[in-house]
Amino acid sequence: MKDEKNQVTATTTEEQNVAENTAQKAPAKKNARFMSSKESRQIAKDNMKKIKYFEAMKKRKNVPESEYRSEMKDPNNVVEFEDLKTYFFTDAGTVKAVDGVTFNIPHGSIVGVVGESGCGKSVTSMSLMRLVQGPTGQIVSGAIRFKGTDYKKDANGNKVPVYVEEVDANGNKVVDEKGDVVYAKDANGKPLQAKNEWGVPLFEKCEYVYDIAKMPMIEMNRIRGSQIAMIFQEPMTSLNPVFTIGQQLDEVTMLHIEGSSKEYAKKRSIEMLELVGIAMPESVYERYPHELSGGMRQRVMIAMALICDPELIIADEPTTALDVTIQAQILDLLRDVKKKMNGSIMLITHDLGVIAEMADIVVVMYAGRIIEMGTAKEIYETPCHPYTIGLQKSKPAVNKKVDRLYSIPGQVPNPISMPNFCYFKERCNKCINKCNGEYPGLMKVSPTHSVSCYLYEEMAQKFAKESKGENNG
Repeated sequence: MKDEKNQVTATTTEEQNVAENTAQKAPAKKNARFMSSKESRQIAKDNMKKIKYFEAMKKRKNVPESEYRSEMKDPNNVVEFEDLKTYFFTDAGTVKAVDGVTFNIPHGSIVGVVGESGCGKSVTSMSLMRLVQGPTGQIVSGAIRFKGTDYKKDANGNKVPVYVEEVDANGNKVVDEKGDVVYAKDANGKPLQAKNEWGVPLFEKCEYVYDIAKMPMIEMNRIRGSQIAMIFQEPMTSLNPVFTIGQQLDEVTMLHIEGSSKEYAKKRSIEMLELVGIAMPESVYERYPHELSGGMRQRVMIAMALICDPELIIADEPTTALDVTIQAQILDLLRDVKKKMNGSIMLITHDLGVIAEMADIVVVMYAGRIIEMGTAKEIYETPCHPYTIGLQKSKPAVNKKVDRLYSIPGQVPNPISMPNFCYFKERCNKCINKCNGEYPGLMKVSPTHSVSCYLYEEMAQKFAKESKGENNG
């Protein structure tokens, strides 16, 4: 019991030590192709220690809110990823699926995350939702700051109710001798709590900033689905086949909105089905998933994400397995939804056409790291990194005839034993001598455009000098 308590109350310094050990203890292989049973057992033993630590941190209860409260570096952002590292501990070694990702999602914008399969897009989004497949998958270090709206709590940790204010015959608020608002009282003489038209009690809310990477799972359950919602990439399998559409939509309302009644949940569900453009929503509410087409199911998934008015929607390849015309409808719907809810969207896809049409900011990932980041105009008109250029060249063009589509030569490095130099070096046709050195960090070539490539080091230095001169001036 004592050991468990010490483990659960581990400090930030201990977390950093675990992260450092995780990065350093790579399997020492005598042969690149084979691993001895002794090495495999040692890796499994080391992994078990790390997994137990991270699982204990997730399962903590009664954790003071101060441990995971934080502040945004930029108040205009909804989410800030800072040096996020999410690893998978396997018997063959540690897979660094997300290895030091840093980017922001501003309020009211669509941020597109693009890259080939296996580059870490979905794992980044799963880290934000705290849905990384455990126990092997764990957030090792870094921060995920999220700004949202939660129930206001008093000194005892109880939600603060919204009370009905007493008004006079002219509709003005009644105040006492001290100037404080007078609240209406019930039959027992207690302040009367305000309710909406469906009898759902109302509570005061306030803005907060949480570091999701440090939150215990019991607290994360309040945010996931209500403040941050996700549209998964497979509408065919995301819905439960044994429950009706209405039952699955109602569950979200009943779970996240305090004091909800069945009548209110049904009304809310039908409203959302109407919002996403489903004809005859009352009929669809009573149907089972197998009675709907793929496009209808995806609209239901979007409706489910919108029920609690989230601050952020994560759309993980929302047009997968849908035909072209339905894809266009779903993308138009997402744009309309963003305007109506005045929120943000994190759009994950490998389709550059979708990114060009939808995104305000584009993040290009490769092998678990960000290799280029900028506005959509910068990424498409002036791409810098050879990988970004290769992705654009591999996309078919309407006005261009070729015998064979371009493909980037080579393969992604082994995720268990990544090299110290640039991960793209072996596939790049623009290598220079400096590429044999340490991995290049993100360099700013404009106020909104960054690239991880030594080819642009001089440009980045020139931009830094110009920016410094402007600030001094």
